[in-house]
Amino acid sequence: MRMMNVVRLLVLGVIRELGRCHGYAIRQTLEEWQVQTWSRLHSGSIYHALQQLTKEGLLESGAPEPGNRGPGKLTFAINEAGEVEFHDQLRQALASFDLIELSAGIAFVGCLPAAEAKSLISETIDRLRDNAERLALIASSVQPSVKPPRTKNLLDLWRANLATTATSLEEIRGTLHTLAAPPKRARTTRSH
Repeated sequence: MRMMNVVRLLVLGVIRELGRCHGYAIRQTLEEWQVQTWSRLHSGSIYHALQQLTKEGLLESGAPEPGNRGPGKLTFAINEAGEVEFHDQLRQALASFDLIELSAGIAFVGCLPAAEAKSLISETIDRLRDNAERLALIASSVQPSVKPPRTKNLLDLWRANLATTATSLEEIRGTLHTLAAPPKRARTTRSH
C-alpha cells in the first residue's frame, strides 16, 4: 500500500462517517482526528484524492453548495463501488507492517464486523511476531559494529518495532468485542 492508498482510505472513511460533504469538511475532520501526527497527509493530497476517486467512479459529486465567501463548495458522497474500495483498502491496511498504513486501518477497524477485524488483526500479529523472531535469529549471528552499516543495531531496532507493534495490536484486538460495525450513516451534508 502506498501513501496515496492511505489518503484514499482516509478520504473514503471520512466521507462514510460524515455523509455527503465537501473537501474542507474532510480536511477539518482529519485535523480534528490529528491524522497529521501519524501520517504525511497534506491538504493538497485530500483534494487530489477527491478528484481521483470521483474520476474512478468511487465518489459522486453533487452540485456546488453556496459558500459564505467565494464560489460554492463541491460536495462528495461515497457510492457502492466506493464502499467496496474502502473495505478493500481497509483490509490491506490492517495487514500492513507499515505503521502509517496500519494506523489508517486501525482508525477504521470498527467499520468491519468484529469477528473479521479480530481475524485480520490476529493474522497481522502472528506475521509480526514471526518476523520479529526471524530478525532476532539473524541478529544473533551478526557481530556488533560501530561502523556502517550497523547491521546488528538495525536488526534489533526492527525486531523491537515489530514486537511492540504486535503487543499494541493485541491490546486493540482486546477492545474489538465491544465494537460492532456501525450502520451506514444517513447521507447528509456537513458544512463548516
